[in-house]
Amino acid sequence: MSEGENVYNYEGVDPKDKKAQKELHENPDQVRAHIASLRRWVTSAPHLTCPTDDTFLLRFLRTAKFDQSRAQQLVDNFCTVRSSPRGSPEWFEPLRPDLPALEHYFTLPLGVLLGFNDDGEAVLYFLLSAYEPDVFPFEDFIRCMIRSSAERLLSDQRLQINGVRMLVDYRGAGQRHYRPWEDPKLLVRVLRLWQDALPMRNKAIIHYNESHMVDLLMKIFLPFLKEKVRRRIIRCGANSSKLKQAVGPGADRLLPPELGGQNRPMAELIADKARQYNSESAKQERRRLDQIRVDEALRPAATKNYLKSTEIDSTDSTSMGLTGTFTKLDVS
Repeated sequence: MSEGENVYNYEGVDPKDKKAQKELHENPDQVRAHIASLRRWVTSAPHLTCPTDDTFLLRFLRTAKFDQSRAQQLVDNFCTVRSSPRGSPEWFEPLRPDLPALEHYFTLPLGVLLGFNDDGEAVLYFLLSAYEPDVFPFEDFIRCMIRSSAERLLSDQRLQINGVRMLVDYRGAGQRHYRPWEDPKLLVRVLRLWQDALPMRNKAIIHYNESHMVDLLMKIFLPFLKEKVRRRIIRCGANSSKLKQAVGPGADRLLPPELGGQNRPMAELIADKARQYNSESAKQERRRLDQIRVDEALRPAATKNYLKSTEIDSTDSTSMGLTGTFTKLDVS
């Protein structure tokens, strides 16, 4: 898609849905002007090399609720985490088709998109016990999850507008499955990516079939979570009624039979992961994102503390380069 092309068409989204306007402050008459404003900032940033087309920039504006300063920081953080030594560039290296970890990941109930509930929110499923630390390194697991699932979902307008509910199932999980999350340094890197760098609306983190180990895990996690994220933690225990309530309207349609619902069997949903990863649109999106670069030698002083901030909202309003001043465009 060429730079500046108008993509504001609600592709895949009911055009009558007012959620974008109500929750994201998204005015159809002003979206192109907001995109143009953010594009001016990105192209003036000496340290950033990244896509500047409408589809790429719009996802950051939506996550930032069309606040230009927040969107600027989010773009910078996204690029920094994936391509700068200050981030975690090893998680974003291209995956070889013959990588054993990738082949194994495609057989696991991890990062499985169950579908979208009646409110339009995506529901992403993770069975914690499916990852075996002895089979492949945790870093490879993170890399496979990001490159095969997260990156593809970020381009979906339904997810950008409505957000995602993450369902973590602890059934069968033992101490070895929790161990990777006990490393504070690794935990900070994962949460920094998830909370401060991904253009994604996190609507809920649903815990199901928790054991007492989850209480210990929470003591590690909670200090690093933003208050807004803490409020969105839902613990269901083994109560299937609470689970369906947490998933939201349409839960019976979304949950597979293994979780008491009427969706396709989990094995079929897992098989979708490889097909989606190998689709031409997913390949094209990965090629675009692989062009992102950050030159720390050229980074302006105003952006040096972006990733050190615990809250995107706390960003100094000072911007480097051309500021993201909003200018209304004639879109007639």
